Amino acid sequence: MKLKTFSVPVVALLLAGSLTAQTMTRYEAQPGSKMKIEGTSTVHDWTVESGIIGGSVEVDAAFPAEPDAKAAPGKVNVRVQTALPVRSLKSGTKAMDDVMHEAMKMTAHPKIEYRLTEMTLKEPASGPVLNFETKGELTLAGATNTISMPVTVDRSEKGKLKFRGTTSVKMTSFGIKPPAPSLGLGLIRTGDDVKLTFEWKTALPAKTL
Repeated sequence: MKLKTFSVPVVALLLAGSLTAQTMTRYEAQPGSKMKIEGTSTVHDWTVESGIIGGSVEVDAAFPAEPDAKAAPGKVNVRVQTALPVRSLKSGTKAMDDVMHEAMKMTAHPKIEYRLTEMTLKEPASGPVLNFETKGELTLAGATNTISMPVTVDRSEKGKLKFRGTTSVKMTSFGIKPPAPSLGLGLIRTGDDVKLTFEWKTALPAKTL
């Protein structure tokens, strides 16, 4: 009798967890995504870009993913985990890439990672583009910081979600010393502030479309 009494709540919890997991719909990263980092230096402004953003996003049944779905403002249940290889960030100049990759400690920390912790719909969902305020953990060069960022989600194509966002961070907040390339005899110095801009394309797996 004791065994039966104990097993009932355990089974109930397992079933509840299984049902919760089943309510989440997974969208996977697609080709064509972009990540851009822009900064300044004593010589000129600079930009590096990556065409690789991996990962996935999971949304619950209440998330207005369909093009015509409605929703009231408020927090939404979304899980996002993304990553991109540092080596994929390119400026078009190998010397600059080498300096940048070294400053970002690529050998020890080859990936930039991001995990969403909070996402809030700012206004009623009506048109194809939704506006959110987000918070998440950005890991770069082995350091993790919480960042806030406005993000739009374009749901105009059925079965697809396109995320766009822009925010600014300081290199030093991630333990990165703004580079002063030796080839410039230390006279070329980069600014501490950088702007991050991304466009992340996701879609339902082909088998679910």
